[in-house]
Amino acid sequence: MRELNCPGCPGRRSPRQYLCRTCWFALPQATRVRLTLRDGRALLRLRQLHQELAARTPLGVIRVGR
Repeated sequence: MRELNCPGCPGRRSPRQYLCRTCWFALPQATRVRLTLRDGRALLRLRQLHQELAARTPLGVIRVGR
């Protein structure tokens, strides 16, 4: 399996993951739960995550919509 760059740090992530394990578990639990939901708003939440990462928001305070 090919690894990709993690958008939250210089580390590597698997293709089916949004972030590396370290960054994933640095997110608040509520954010992780919302990012795992598979519904019509999933892409919107992923975009919110990437916007926060681009703005260099600390992982521990990133929130995404419901």
